[in-house]
Amino acid sequence: MNVAKVLATKGVNILSGLANNSDSIAPMAVKDAISNCAIVATYKAKGGKDDAAERAIEDFGTGAVWIFGIPTIKKLADKTLYPLLKLNPKFDLRLLKEKGELNSVLEHANNSLKNNPDNPLIQNMSNTLKSLNDKNPILKKFTNKDLYKGLFGVKFALSTILSAVALTKIIKYKQKSTQKRIESEAKELKKENIIRNSINKKVKSSNVYNIFKGSEDNKNISFKGGLDVFMYNPIANTSILDGVIAATRLKEARKGERKEIAIKELFQIAFIYAIAKPAQKMFEYFGRNKNLPIELDPKVLFSKDVKENIKQSSEFILKENLNNLDKNALKEKIYSIASSDIKNPLIQVLNQNGALSIAKNGKDEALNYLAHINSNSIKESIENILSLNKHIDKNLKGIKAYKTLSTLANVAIGVAGIGIIQPLLNIQIRKLLNNGDNRNPAIVHQEEQIKQMAKLQ
Repeated sequence: MNVAKVLATKGVNILSGLANNSDSIAPMAVKDAISNCAIVATYKAKGGKDDAAERAIEDFGTGAVWIFGIPTIKKLADKTLYPLLKLNPKFDLRLLKEKGELNSVLEHANNSLKNNPDNPLIQNMSNTLKSLNDKNPILKKFTNKDLYKGLFGVKFALSTILSAVALTKIIKYKQKSTQKRIESEAKELKKENIIRNSINKKVKSSNVYNIFKGSEDNKNISFKGGLDVFMYNPIANTSILDGVIAATRLKEARKGERKEIAIKELFQIAFIYAIAKPAQKMFEYFGRNKNLPIELDPKVLFSKDVKENIKQSSEFILKENLNNLDKNALKEKIYSIASSDIKNPLIQVLNQNGALSIAKNGKDEALNYLAHINSNSIKESIENILSLNKHIDKNLKGIKAYKTLSTLANVAIGVAGIGIIQPLLNIQIRKLLNNGDNRNPAIVHQEEQIKQMAKLQ
């Protein structure tokens, strides 16, 4: 594969991530990174270098933990705990939730193995499914199924709690950095030893010191609800951390900045979570009205043989009457098709669209029987394939262009809200509440308090 093809593939993968506002973290990460740059620049211009420094430490630090914390800890668990117990980390616990689902999947895996007896991927998946009720070879008091459930909870708790602790530390570090800078300036007013005695004596009894000295309250974090919703959906997963970030920021807020923090968190929730999906649906609606259906993933729209694959998939759908099957019957039919013909164009398109997962290892490939298949996603994908087929010959270039522009526009809406409108609004509120002063009132108050105590000595 040449460099141009590699770059094109990476570009499509990036666009695919940005276009998925249902269960991809990519659009959230991009909005957060660009918005943080805009926020820091705005506060540097309007609020001063200390304000900008605090924003940089807090927003980029918490952003890094928010985006990478949970996935990193989950991967470490997958590479350590699961191999130790001879378990397969790719097994999806949602297969255990629906009655009869597991037996159906195992049956399809075995049928697939009959059609492809030399495929080690299918063999390994089949063995994993068969061994669920076996006593674990390491912890023989538990079945493999018991341990899968237990590790699932452990992985969720570890990844979330450790990330939450890291976020708390970053927020506290930001405030301590400002305090150290203020104390350094205060030392110029008096000799170092006199000022240190003054600060130690008087600041320790102040509210400022109490903010910095730390709290044990964040160690006891409880979680409620279905774990699978959070563990298998990155957006739901990060929403927990956003709740921790908001609560910690408000708890640790200094005098004069709580309103600012509340407004910022409201904008973050609105433009990261609430608005992204409706905005995507709005662009898709406009596209349908202009004969530019863009519901399918960029990996489908920008694939090399997209016209041929969509045409063949549509013909197959209509021939097999798949579009008229209910969701459960359709799901069973897709399993059967993939078990006998993994190269079927429809199966390939559904894989590109994220409706199902094909496992690959070198030249071997097979339907990933360890991954849960969402019936709604299959049904929607079938409908979108038929819709695209009606217009793909007339305006494929226009469809690709509109998909790209709408995806970038959705990201831009989030960046504008979080990175531009929010900081400017907060700056204006500052001016109204502080007689036209743009500076962070918490930093101003802290400076005055420490310097005043230094002068008294």
